[in-house]
Amino acid sequence: MATKERVLSFLEAHKGNDISGAMIAESLGVSRASVWKAVETLRSEGYPIDAASKKGYRLANRSDILSKESIVPFLKPNSRIKEIHVYKEVDSTNTVAKQLANAGAPDGVLVAAEHQTAGRGRMGRQFYSPKENGVYFSVMRRLPFPAEVTTLVTSAAAVAVCRAIQSLYGIEAQIKWVNDVYIAGKKVCGILTEASMNFEHQTLDYVVVGIGVNVTAQEYPPELASIITSLDQHTSEPIDRSQLIAAIVNELEDFCENLSARTFLPEYRARSFLIGQPIRVISPMQTYEAKAIEIDDDGHLVVQTADGTTKTVNSGEVSVRPVK
Repeated sequence: MATKERVLSFLEAHKGNDISGAMIAESLGVSRASVWKAVETLRSEGYPIDAASKKGYRLANRSDILSKESIVPFLKPNSRIKEIHVYKEVDSTNTVAKQLANAGAPDGVLVAAEHQTAGRGRMGRQFYSPKENGVYFSVMRRLPFPAEVTTLVTSAAAVAVCRAIQSLYGIEAQIKWVNDVYIAGKKVCGILTEASMNFEHQTLDYVVVGIGVNVTAQEYPPELASIITSLDQHTSEPIDRSQLIAAIVNELEDFCENLSARTFLPEYRARSFLIGQPIRVISPMQTYEAKAIEIDDDGHLVVQTADGTTKTVNSGEVSVRPVK
């Protein structure tokens, strides 16, 4: 690790506190001149680092620049995340995570970005990812599970997002099957899960979970303004995006360690606002109206059509339709 990254990691670990250059130099085994040079470089990159005579350096609490060094302190000590890649801009964090997986990256890769130029949602839709206004990240895991558990991974991720938001900011979030998180009736988070199959063993080679959370309010495109929201519209608590990413990752890891136990499903069901609602089911094959009945043990949505037929929906998406 270069001196700049080591200094940043040290400052992140002591965020908001004055740390002398001598202490940093001694702790890292480098010269004070090297520390000064690293700090100047970090400042040029936008990090709010204050310096005062006889006090030292201080990384301001308001610093919210994403980096590996800002995320690591919030991960649990036994985290399965082995690699962290943070970018100013990518086309899609899911795309980058899959490229790393196909190149042989180990289990436990986290890819985050300040901005996505081609963020993707379900059914090929674009995911709106404005610069520095949200958290956009993907987690790649090599889980020895059958391919059909992909829906469960998405369900677990939705609960992980809800838990992280509630634990950090006290906000009660709900879930719209299968992959959207809502606050006060508006979408705040989207999830896209993609997987690669190992056909020889009939198991997943890897799974990539992409998560995008709207953090700060902005001027949304007209077609989105009435249906999406951001975290800062529902809390006065300061939002540290690195902490939010780590909190979601920590929750998701706990679920993935024993995915087949389905420990998240009761909470997924409790947070679902579709049950009992008239809905429209949209899939590549057909679109039809129905009533949402329940979430089954595989994370699929059970619906009842107008003629009384019960169907299990395991792909596509749904929308709540107004009662006539």
